[in-house]
Amino acid sequence: MGSRSIRDGKGHRAYRRLQAALKRRTKAQSLPCGYGSPSGWGCGEQIDTDLPHTHRLSFTADHDQALANGGRLVGQILIPMHKSCNSRKSDNAVAEIWAAT
Repeated sequence: MGSRSIRDGKGHRAYRRLQAALKRRTKAQSLPCGYGSPSGWGCGEQIDTDLPHTHRLSFTADHDQALANGGRLVGQILIPMHKSCNSRKSDNAVAEIWAAT
């Protein structure tokens, strides 16, 4: 199943509500790009939530675990990010490094 059908399917409206709430919170609290990201993605610069969605520094809500990697549309942390930072992250996953014993 492609990520496009996941985004348009069950939970789509709930996701849009969460995304809008995060955008309002980002604007009110001046949250930086990547704020609260468990995986550490994001540049840390301020996000201008008034930019048009086509601008590379516009607001996006990122799923910390990418939908393409088994993440859920609703029910996981959404991270405020610039559109360009989110594109750079793509569907990369955090790698665990184990020490040899």
